Amino acid sequence: MLNDAGRIGVKGDALFLRLRLLGDIVFTIPAVARFKERLPGTRLYFAVEERFAEAAGLIPGIDGVVTVPARIGPGDVLAFRRRLRRLGVGTVIDLHSGPTAALLTRASGAAVRAGFRTPNRNWAYNRLVDRFDPARPAHSVHNQARLLEAVGIDGSDPPPYPQLPASAFAVTPRLEPLVALRPKAVLHLGAGNRFRDWGEEHFAELARRLTADGVAVVLVGGSEEERRRGERLGRPPGVHDLTGPLPLRELLALVASASVYVGADSGPLHVASLTATPLVALYGPNLTAVSGPWRRQGLAVIETSLPCRPCSQRRCKYGTIPCMRDIGTDRVHEAARQLIR
Repeated sequence: MLNDAGRIGVKGDALFLRLRLLGDIVFTIPAVARFKERLPGTRLYFAVEERFAEAAGLIPGIDGVVTVPARIGPGDVLAFRRRLRRLGVGTVIDLHSGPTAALLTRASGAAVRAGFRTPNRNWAYNRLVDRFDPARPAHSVHNQARLLEAVGIDGSDPPPYPQLPASAFAVTPRLEPLVALRPKAVLHLGAGNRFRDWGEEHFAELARRLTADGVAVVLVGGSEEERRRGERLGRPPGVHDLTGPLPLRELLALVASASVYVGADSGPLHVASLTATPLVALYGPNLTAVSGPWRRQGLAVIETSLPCRPCSQRRCKYGTIPCMRDIGTDRVHEAARQLIR
């Protein structure tokens, strides 16, 4: 008689593979939740590039994280295969759908190898799922959950993000005075991509208006450019510069204590969406229907209506990136004020 895992089509323990990036890893959380809900007795591991190990470690329900280098050689592939064998992984679901992920899936030797049907990577899988029709784009969360169909689990209605455990939040000594500030807005000063950058001048004006309202402002951003912005914008009274490298657990603790988070479409925005804090999300090249925060409440999306959206983010036909730069500070400030309680 088959147990639930055998009846559904899962062999042994399972591994989800999503190598990068931060927001995409967050988007897998509903698929993880649905898998664990259906198969609570099956151990589930998660494979990422080494630099995203902390992000994978935040996912509720994961029993372990398997890391691989960003640049993989033959020795790394063999080490990956040996690791999965030691763990007893018999099912690999490739949520990434890139060349490296396909290679790792095939090399895993797992009895069940699931992935999206593609023109040139079907050799990696023995369970294939058709992608959504490109003419009718679906949210990334739906795309991830759709792959559960390969093992007989209904992924058509992905659940909301589950509540994170208290261990996911780290209130360190340097964070304590900032966490205590009320009311407070957290502003993420960049986006990791110039096509999704709202611009330093907009953030400076927003910070000025919020502090004039009596709202403390904390600036975050991990890149060197964002750190330089923080140094320039963090000088006025009421503005606190916390730019520079920030562990995700500290970012979560800071955002969870805030009255509102403001930021462009980026990984930190999706990490922030794991908290209950209201979000003001600035969207330009990408569509919120595809990559918006996975929540319905406590969310204000600010975007412009341009016929060129979505775009490839390789060049701007206007040269000025109006989809982001033409988002007025008035709109963002008013949205933030409406959400602050």
